[in-house]
Amino acid sequence: MVNKAIIIPTGDEILNGTVIDTNSPAIMAMILERFPHCEVTRVTPLADDENAIIKKIKGAIEQRADIVIIIGGSGGGHRFIPNASKDFTHSAIVRALPNCCYKELYGKNGHMWSKLIAAKVDNSLVINVPGPYVEAVAAAKAALDAISKGITDPQTIVERTSMAVSQQYHLNGEN
Repeated sequence: MVNKAIIIPTGDEILNGTVIDTNSPAIMAMILERFPHCEVTRVTPLADDENAIIKKIKGAIEQRADIVIIIGGSGGGHRFIPNASKDFTHSAIVRALPNCCYKELYGKNGHMWSKLIAAKVDNSLVINVPGPYVEAVAAAKAALDAISKGITDPQTIVERTSMAVSQQYHLNGEN
C-alpha cells in the first residue's frame, strides 16, 4: 500500500522558471490514479547542488514516504561536454544511498544518456527519472506499474525504468 509519496524536481532551469515543471503534475496524476488515497507532496524545485539534493532525499526518507521520485539531473552531460548544465542528481543519490541499484544508458555518440537509480531505505523506495517529459513519464509509469503489482525490488525497478526510457529512443543500456 502506498500512502505517502514525495516528488522532488531538480534543476536550476526548473527552480528559476526557465523551464516549466510539467513532469511533477503528470507523475502526481499517475500516482493518484494507482493509489487514490495517497498523500502526494511536490517539494519546491531544488538547484543543481549535491548537498541540497542529499538533504531533501534524506528528509523524504525521514518523513517515511513510501515512494520518493526525484526528477531530472540523471544525464551527467557536463562530465563530457564542458558547456552542458551541471546536473548532479545522480551523484547526490549515490552519495546519499550508497547501496542503490543503477543502470546507465548510452547514446549513439557513446556518451551517457541517463543514469537511472533506485534504492530501498527502510520503507522508502527512492527512484529517479530523467528530466525530459517523455522520458520522465515513461520511467515513472514503468516504476508505478511495477509498484502497483507489489514489486519494490530496486534492481527490478531500475530494469523496468531503463527499459521504458530506452524504448523512447532505441538506446542500448549498459551497467
